[in-house]
Amino acid sequence: MNITQSEIKYLRSLQQKKYRDVEHKFLLEGWRPLRDALESNFTIEMIAVKPDAHQNSEHQSALANAKNRSIPIKELKEVQLRQISDEVHSQGVVALVHQQHEVFDTKYFRSATCIVACDHVSDPGNLGTILRTCDWFGVDAVLLSDGCVSLYNEKVVRATAGSVFHLKIFENLLLQTALSHLKSEGFNLIAAALNGKPLNASLPQEKNILVLGSEAHGINQDILQLSDEVLSIPRFGKAESLNVGIACGIFLENWKNRPVKK
Repeated sequence: MNITQSEIKYLRSLQQKKYRDVEHKFLLEGWRPLRDALESNFTIEMIAVKPDAHQNSEHQSALANAKNRSIPIKELKEVQLRQISDEVHSQGVVALVHQQHEVFDTKYFRSATCIVACDHVSDPGNLGTILRTCDWFGVDAVLLSDGCVSLYNEKVVRATAGSVFHLKIFENLLLQTALSHLKSEGFNLIAAALNGKPLNASLPQEKNILVLGSEAHGINQDILQLSDEVLSIPRFGKAESLNVGIACGIFLENWKNRPVKK
């Protein structure tokens, strides 16, 4: 079955946040993220593919999985794909996926040991990298402040490379309030900032929250004051700052490979 022009128009509208927010849906591009979505509990409403996609055995397997789940599969032309996707090197597949929104409840975090919180991280590539990094290091949950870029922004979803389907993500939070509640549940709050103590000077606790801020403005002052410690990654060169996604990976690698302070 071929995709219709009205469906193309609808999918293209989801590039804009106002339509994603109204429809509670988002666009997914690429075969690996699609396979992750098919293995998750996200609802996939439709998949659109170029005809030559059927020539690849892995792609055939993903499409067979979709058919088993009764997900409509439609064919589209290259020119139609370019109307939907702003990716230069498209893989020839897009999917229409329903958003999921987690309700913040401290009960969920009672068995958690490692959480990452993002305060006003507005760059979609940076947020996507943070989520992918959190997935790699097995973070229990990610908290996004109400000033962060939308979780279902096309560039965020693409940069996660499928990790958006593996993580427990709480978005649009009044972050200071959420962190205060988690501190009362026994979490140690660590803020990453340029003027903190060296990272290696502190052992991780049993229950930790790493707070990351935007590269432009850092972490909100009220959250810094709420933090138990402010730590920084030692600098050996002349760079003014470190990409927040890379900083996230350095902190998590350090914590995962050091003994926990009892």
